[in-house]
Amino acid sequence: MKSIPMISTIGITMNLDRWNLIVPSTATRRLQLAGGQPMEQSIPEDYVLAGMVLRAIEQRDGRELEFILKCYLPVEIAKSPFPNRSFLVELLGLTSESVIKQRSYTTTSIVEKLESSIDAETLLGAVRDACEIVTSLRTTERFTILGLMSGLMARGIAQILDRPLRNQVEDFEVLLAGLLKQKEFQKSIDILLETASTLSSVEKTVSSLIDNLAAKVESVVEKGEAESAPILSRLDLRIDSLHQQIETLESEFTKISASSSDTKPERLAEIKTTLLARKAALERDEARRNETLSNIQGNSRNLLIERDNLVAEFQAAKMTLNDQLSSIIDMSVPISPVNDGGKDALILLPFFLAGFSKKGQLHIEVYPISQLVSNGEKVSRRRDFVDGFSSPSRAIDAITSLLSERANNDVALRKFIRESSKNFNLLSVKESRTLILEGAESLLGDGLVKRPLIEELQVILSGFPEVKIKTRMKRRVTPLVVDGTLCRVRFHIQDEAGRPVENAELELGAISAKSDDKGIIVVSIPMSSYEGVVRASRYFDKPIEFTIESTSAVAIPIMLNSLSHEEQIAARLDELVDRSRRLDMIRERLWEAFETQGSTLLSIPAYRSALFELLTELGYEPESWIAEAKKQSGMVRRLLKRDNRTDGLRRDILRMAEDSKMFGGIMLFSELLVRLDIAGWGTHANEIERIIEDMAKEGLIQGLSKIEGGALLVEFVPVALTNDPQEILSLAASKDGLLNIEDAVVSLGWTEERVKNALELLVKNGVAKEQRSYSRSTQYWFPGLRGGKK
Repeated sequence: MKSIPMISTIGITMNLDRWNLIVPSTATRRLQLAGGQPMEQSIPEDYVLAGMVLRAIEQRDGRELEFILKCYLPVEIAKSPFPNRSFLVELLGLTSESVIKQRSYTTTSIVEKLESSIDAETLLGAVRDACEIVTSLRTTERFTILGLMSGLMARGIAQILDRPLRNQVEDFEVLLAGLLKQKEFQKSIDILLETASTLSSVEKTVSSLIDNLAAKVESVVEKGEAESAPILSRLDLRIDSLHQQIETLESEFTKISASSSDTKPERLAEIKTTLLARKAALERDEARRNETLSNIQGNSRNLLIERDNLVAEFQAAKMTLNDQLSSIIDMSVPISPVNDGGKDALILLPFFLAGFSKKGQLHIEVYPISQLVSNGEKVSRRRDFVDGFSSPSRAIDAITSLLSERANNDVALRKFIRESSKNFNLLSVKESRTLILEGAESLLGDGLVKRPLIEELQVILSGFPEVKIKTRMKRRVTPLVVDGTLCRVRFHIQDEAGRPVENAELELGAISAKSDDKGIIVVSIPMSSYEGVVRASRYFDKPIEFTIESTSAVAIPIMLNSLSHEEQIAARLDELVDRSRRLDMIRERLWEAFETQGSTLLSIPAYRSALFELLTELGYEPESWIAEAKKQSGMVRRLLKRDNRTDGLRRDILRMAEDSKMFGGIMLFSELLVRLDIAGWGTHANEIERIIEDMAKEGLIQGLSKIEGGALLVEFVPVALTNDPQEILSLAASKDGLLNIEDAVVSLGWTEERVKNALELLVKNGVAKEQRSYSRSTQYWFPGLRGGKK
């Protein structure tokens, strides 16, 4: 189907078909559910239209009411590189934010140079290249992003998404967009996202590069010193030897000079020649030694200086980058829209523009998205209309103020508004006039307007020539209401910290649904009173009760309270016991049928469905298993026939699983054997191990694990312990389940802090119990490890 573009402001066309549209209800009211739970309910559109028109009539103050427009301000949700956060950018350019532009960069060439560097000179070049990148990160080039919202305004607009949503936009809507050309807008968004992406990863990337460079510098310096060491050692030996030879020759020269030998002149001349040669050699060796040392020290000094400069530059840049990162994160909001069909999300924020004229001058009033506040006020002798519509937040007030200022001062926008009023004036359009009059009657019934004011409204409407607008293609918005007789109810399920709860199950009579990763459940239900419950793993059940009195969309927030770790373990163990009992009941029923029907029960629907349930619970693929069972005799018998002794042991093991609630869901295997013997079973370890392995395969318990020292541990539910707590468990098992911090420090050779951290985790998981004492060290005992001492 060919898409129909919507004409927006200043002669620019905007095609809404490229977006996933999100249209909040124009007005809502807050209802209080039983039990103190609030919910937002949409106000019917005719009620809102009538309220806005009557407000405009009341605010005329000697002016002529020329038009009222229903407008939408488009706000794009641009997904940021930060997890579950996005930027909000309105397309009219009312707001703007200045950001320091950060271009993406690559360290590939530096890494390649670093890996291939074999000498100090090449490495010095890599360090200087890295320093240039770090210096460039401290750039102060700013870029203005028109339309970008931030801070309280962005967060306030994001909260609008918690309101009920509409399923379509009207034929008489006007879109306020087009100040930015699409290419300019996209360029701004690209720079914003590139900057955000760079800031989110730069510190980690550059830190890693600097660490590698620093390690390489140390390596090259050490290598240079190591290679020069033999040369310097040989030179030192020669210099020492020459010093000794010169000293000996000078001593001999002195002795001969004092003698009266006939050969004295010849000997002195010979010694003098040798002495001069030795001194010359000493001077050469010392010069060579100094030159070698100077080269080593120079290269090392240059590398170390550049390395230190790089580190200092990065420390300074890091402070700047962290400030920029904090600033740009503050410009984002914690929302993550659904990317349906690869389209970006676009919020259409509703406003009303009322045009008044006096002496040929036009003034435009802006009425924002509203909340209907009912305080019991009614019309009176001096009051013809009670206006219960108010702005829902300061953020909406701020954007309304900006829009009002722009509408009254921007020549191009005023011209567009005037032109739009010729075709889309709510006072002229046939469909909207009908809605206004119907809504006025509803307001009259609620005691919020007097009949004379409605009659005046009719007179005003009659003064405008009626206009019929061409029906435009209905655009899909998120989400759709499938039936006009139903009310769309959206449940927001969160925990105490405001985090969405995924896979929470809603039971509402015959209706059952699960929440998505954003904690949202959407159902369409008829008007009635409802009682239900919301359940989720690791949370208390939440009963809910509410009444739907109209087909207007409703949003209901639900907060679930978390179970403690001990309560989670107890709930999991209860589930395991219940599941085992249910499987036993199915098996017994099918076995009775098998004894009379044989393998023909595979073809009997009543038994087949029970067999399907049993096979699914045990992890089989039912269709494949039944097909194979029809070919191989004995499969059904082996599945259903139970050994009385095995059944009894399984039941007693599950009873002990219930007992393990106080132990944190674990028990020493040796303790389990003792308890089974006390219960009257003459057991063997291999037999019980086999039964536990079978129960683990069926998903009834977690299974066996071995702790350090060789002791076996039965885990009825997953304990999810790290290595440190496992070592503490092993030590506690060797001490009959009783331990203090000093014992652990001495036995394991750990610091006291490390021991405390591991013990705190075990206490938190319910595996250990803490017993404080002022007279002696705090004791930790492990109920599940009693009797574990070797």
